[in-house]
Amino acid sequence: MIQLRTLAPVAVDYYAVPGASLRDPHGYARFWAEQQPAVDELLAGLTPGPVADRPRRPPSVVLEHTRATRSFNLYRTIDDHAIERTMHVLTGTLYPEHLPAAFSGVTTAPHAGVIEISFRLYDHGLMLLEILADVDPRPTEDTDGLASRLDELQARAVAMGERAAREIVARYLDPLLRLLRQADRDSRILATATPDGDPLTAEFGEPLWVTRSLVLDPAEPGADAVTRHWIKDVVIADDVRSPADRLLDGDLEHLIRWLNYIFLDRTGAGGRMLPGDPFRDQWDALRYAQVFYGALDRIDARLSKILADSAAAGSRWELEQLRGNLLGLSQRAELIMMERQDLSKYLKRAVRTEMDAILEFWDYESLLAQPVRFKIEICDRRLAELAARRTARSAMFTDLILLGIGVTSILGTALAVTEFGRSLANDPGMAVSDLGRSSIMGWIAGQPADAVLITSGIVSLLLVIMYLFFRRDRT
Repeated sequence: MIQLRTLAPVAVDYYAVPGASLRDPHGYARFWAEQQPAVDELLAGLTPGPVADRPRRPPSVVLEHTRATRSFNLYRTIDDHAIERTMHVLTGTLYPEHLPAAFSGVTTAPHAGVIEISFRLYDHGLMLLEILADVDPRPTEDTDGLASRLDELQARAVAMGERAAREIVARYLDPLLRLLRQADRDSRILATATPDGDPLTAEFGEPLWVTRSLVLDPAEPGADAVTRHWIKDVVIADDVRSPADRLLDGDLEHLIRWLNYIFLDRTGAGGRMLPGDPFRDQWDALRYAQVFYGALDRIDARLSKILADSAAAGSRWELEQLRGNLLGLSQRAELIMMERQDLSKYLKRAVRTEMDAILEFWDYESLLAQPVRFKIEICDRRLAELAARRTARSAMFTDLILLGIGVTSILGTALAVTEFGRSLANDPGMAVSDLGRSSIMGWIAGQPADAVLITSGIVSLLLVIMYLFFRRDRT
């Protein structure tokens, strides 16, 4: 028996509101529990085909976060995870008849042998799609042209994953998310990944990549050749022996390193990866690794684009919009990295060890985590620059107001003094209160109005020149 299990992280329009499950765990759990009947009713209407011809097996979506979790006594067992709430918020189960556009009319491997389809929705705009299929005819039955048949199998697996991802999102997930958002009108639980009209919406429903895992019995004829060709491009640094040799010699039972994975199924358990199956822990680790890598990879790409846009932005409106995007993405990246650290405390040790090994081989820290942290620092600096620019604009506006007040005050004061001097000259009785006639007032009263205006203008112009000089020196 040879089976192919594909796994694909898919970009979707769903973000969880940060901290919603911590602020009100009972209200959070109650929200998800109350939506299950409406979800079941919705799925019944989404099943393709006329009512009389609909499949006997309906599609299924189980909402996971339907109970409040406790904070104490988590480590009651060491043979399972100590975390009480799954990372994914729902699990969907489908069959080929539920995805007619992806599977109908296809008779070549691996489509004809599809056994099960499942998808899981995660907090950070990511869905994991998994498809299990029997490989028929088996590549081991005829070694002639084995390499080309395996390459064709790989290409078909990628195409199958792409088509299935698009149809699942369009047919099932998008209506489901619309239903949940209608129930969450205050946006306490769900948040959209991007506003309407954003170019990013074109990514929704598209897989980031499709991994291909062969599950085969090493005792089958030709299994050695299949193993060697399937992982021929995997290179492990500092390993004196090739991965294929280590697998075939029994040093390894599985290899999860780069896109093409292999599991040597000596017990005949198959690729269902059920609890108790030989490779269940490794598959759980692979799921977590895909989620953390995929979610942070999307954040990294968006941060790069927004930082580039912020450098070219000119208008105040553009800068304000970019400021909001930068702040939201940097916070989301920090949440993803913190979530991995928190999850590591509660995972089963075998799962955590495997997950760390997978991420280490993918250079997760150097290729993603460190660059994202660096871009977050750039974001912080850019946000500080935007804040400083806003403060500078406000200060300049205040300075201009004060300058205007000063200029008009000079003119007003000059005219008032002139008017007062002339009144004093025409009414000598007013000088009694001023201890006699003022020669200065008399001189001012004798000046023509044009001279007063010109002098006020010259003084105002000097003030403006001084303001611009010191303003340039400060900037």
